[in-house]
Amino acid sequence: MSRPVPRTRALRGFLVALLATALVVGTGSALAARGDPKKELVPADSARARTILLKKSDLAPGFNGMPKSSVEVDSYCKALDLSDLTLTGEAESPNFARSAVFVSSAAQVYESAADARASWRRGASPAGERCARDVLRREFAEEGVELTSFRRIAFPRVAERSAAYRVEVSAQSQGITVPLVLEFVSMMHARAHAGVFFTGLTAVPRSQQLPLVRLVARRMAKAMRGA
Repeated sequence: MSRPVPRTRALRGFLVALLATALVVGTGSALAARGDPKKELVPADSARARTILLKKSDLAPGFNGMPKSSVEVDSYCKALDLSDLTLTGEAESPNFARSAVFVSSAAQVYESAADARASWRRGASPAGERCARDVLRREFAEEGVELTSFRRIAFPRVAERSAAYRVEVSAQSQGITVPLVLEFVSMMHARAHAGVFFTGLTAVPRSQQLPLVRLVARRMAKAMRGA
């Protein structure tokens, strides 16, 4: 017999915050100001970033778009300092929600392929992964949430470069301990980075993740063709 799932506004709000925080750290797009990449956004690259994102029509029936939550991560570490790099385009999809499952995506376009590769090397390095884990642990602890696991996981190669991660936390909702799982896949092609994020009470099945991740990878390759 499956355990009852608490359907509360507080839990839904926390899931959105979890997604937003992991999105921030996972893409390396919004650390403290001291570590931000420079932004010199241009219309063409911002348009490219938008074409990469997931749309509601890509998802199964029952998913609805939700407003983004603003989450500021006031943390810095040298391993994820991107202040010497330049972004020329960026975009985020809405949070798409169905019951206690959330799906989202984000895309960034760097000024040069060299900048994109440098950002990838830092984020995917052991030091960068430790930094992301430590930032998440501190941020969740401030909300009384325990980060129980942050690790890279196996996932099919879907782009020029790709890596997948699983974040597991334990939260309280109306006196009930609720385990929450976020898995995200980061990808790079030419000057672009993209991420697809899946959050739920349990891991979203791989059979549901893979078509969406591959779709974003195809869109990224098309968007950056000749760019």
